[in-house]
This record gives sequence, structure tokens and C-alpha cells, in this order.
Amino acid sequence: MEWLDVAINIEVEGEQFYRKLSDESSHEGMKRIFSMLADDEVKHRETFEALKGSTPGIAEPSRVLKESGLVIRKFNTKDFLAQQKQLDLYRRALDIEKKSIEYYQKQLEMIDDDAQQEVLGSIIGEEEDHYALIDNIIIAVERPESWVEDAEFGLREDY
Repeated sequence: MEWLDVAINIEVEGEQFYRKLSDESSHEGMKRIFSMLADDEVKHRETFEALKGSTPGIAEPSRVLKESGLVIRKFNTKDFLAQQKQLDLYRRALDIEKKSIEYYQKQLEMIDDDAQQEVLGSIIGEEEDHYALIDNIIIAVERPESWVEDAEFGLREDY
């Protein structure tokens, strides 16, 4: 199977997972965040499909970090505490993002086409943003009393 087919499958699975998280969330803010993540995965899939059809192009950059930061600022401690039952799913999302980043980075090293490298590099950056966002959500849910106000900031452990 060509790497683009694998990438398309990764993005389809990611979208389905985030839609499921959105549907299962009882908090409107979390629903919104997971819907934005799912929408990003759709954009990534469409970008890979365009590459497969020899029509390279970079989709509009993701705004999920900025917009989710605005959503999360409205959360309070109770909002995060209510999400604790979802922690295993959030950790699974983190693992999914990590695996996609690793796969894409491996493919980036093997691609000779400059346009494909540029597109894939852009998608890797967005997947890294997804990873950081979910990592911050996990930290906030685990430690809501000490979490930094904005999801874009804070110390993250290496993965």
C-alpha cells in the first residue's frame, strides 16, 4: 500500500475517533474542541487525496489551538473534573496523534518530491499541535486546580 493510502486511512480513523469523542462528551466546550480536531483530520485527508491525484496544495492552516484556547478559558475546575471519566479516551487520542506524527516523519525522510515534503511537513506541524492540545487537556483533567489558564502554554513532557 502506498504511503498516501496509509495516511488517508490514518486521517479517516482520526476523524471517526474525534467525532465519537465529540458525540460522547457532555460538555459543550469539549464537544466543540473534538469537532474542530475531527474537521482538521478531514482537511488532512482531503490534502492527502489531492496529493494522490497529483494536485499538491496546502490547506488553510488549522486554527484549533487558538480557538480551543478560547473555549478552554471559559472552563472551570468542575468542568475539568467532569471529564475525568474520559481520561482513557483522551490518552488513546494522544497515542493516535503520536503514532501519526511518527509515521509521517518517517515518510518525510523518504519523499523526494519538494511539494509533497512541504505538505507533509505542514500536516506534521498540525498533528503536533493536536498532540499538545490533548496533552494539555489531560493535564487539566488530572490536575484541574493547578492547570495553567491557556492551553497554548505550559510545560509539556517529551514524548
